[in-house]
Amino acid sequence: MGIKISESRKREIIQGFYQLSKVNGLENTSIAKIGKHLGMPPSLVMHYFPTREILISNLISYILQQMLLIYQPMLKELEIQNYADPHTFVNRLFSRDWNLLLDDGVFYSCYSLIFRNKRIKDEYRVLHEKLREYLKDILDRDENLIGKDTELLSEQIFVVVEGAYYYLSMFDDPEVYEQKVTIFKNQVYDLLRKYEVQHL
Repeated sequence: MGIKISESRKREIIQGFYQLSKVNGLENTSIAKIGKHLGMPPSLVMHYFPTREILISNLISYILQQMLLIYQPMLKELEIQNYADPHTFVNRLFSRDWNLLLDDGVFYSCYSLIFRNKRIKDEYRVLHEKLREYLKDILDRDENLIGKDTELLSEQIFVVVEGAYYYLSMFDDPEVYEQKVTIFKNQVYDLLRKYEVQHL
């Protein structure tokens, strides 16, 4: 019972940290502010997360869990058939749901710390490796990609997706944004076509 309460409290603190970081920025969100926001003494926050580094490390794990949710429709489709429709696949990768699941400001604020903090750098590397593994698993279950180098394909797709989101965050005009998204979607379609098994 105590373990469940502990895990529940940790999750509450991390979610509070995330919500405050969305509003105030990661750099302006202190342990004292988290405690005040959640109605608990800062000492209790520090009981579960003794340092800010540990707190951010757990926030990155929370970010990964949120990012993995984007793949759920593709996994459900593969439970029914051994084929992921390219349109479903690509639309999910470039879905606006990313913005609902994860705040770009928090993501990139955490990311910027990799240049000064080895632990956080390692955490981000693991995060990206997990995302690629998850994508590779989806590609491996597609009968049209049997025998293909899905590890390389997942790497190439992520280069497009990650570069696209970094670039797209600079555009506020919806029309321009959608024009850019179409370009990046077509890049992924081209990669998928290149790797697909040619059926007779």
